[in-house]
Amino acid sequence: MKRIVSLAATALLLSGCGSFQAFQPATPPDYTGATANVADQVVVVSPQRLHVFEITQVDGRRLASSSTASTRAGKGSGMTVTPVSLTNELPLRETRVRLQAAVQYASPVVSMSNPSCRTVGEVSFTPVEGRRYTVNGRIAADACEVWIEDLETKQPVTGKVTGPGTSR
Repeated sequence: MKRIVSLAATALLLSGCGSFQAFQPATPPDYTGATANVADQVVVVSPQRLHVFEITQVDGRRLASSSTASTRAGKGSGMTVTPVSLTNELPLRETRVRLQAAVQYASPVVSMSNPSCRTVGEVSFTPVEGRRYTVNGRIAADACEVWIEDLETKQPVTGKVTGPGTSR
């Protein structure tokens, strides 16, 4: 009986491995043109809370995320969070980017008794050569929003992804 359970567990584990998609670069390996820099933004709200605005996918490619990097950096830090903001180089062509705005806490226990939100959605984005961009957003009681903006002009260059705020 133990052998059957062990074989079933192994089969289940291996079936999940086929669907796992490793992190990929934002620029496809076969792209040889110029790129534009897009920086995620991680805002420290308190020693235990971050507001994270990030790109998690470009044209379906799963990217390493600032939220995951912050979680890893904070392992063993007790009840404080360690912010990590990643950047990506995007090709100078129209892309579909998945944006995320989220509240991130030092631990699940802290998150259970504090306001939270997470909004995810896709927008179209065409970077321009010589420009730099940042992922920006707003987390408030009425809405959780995220967009990409030009770093110099502070003007949005994509549509906004909007979801419920922290008062839900």
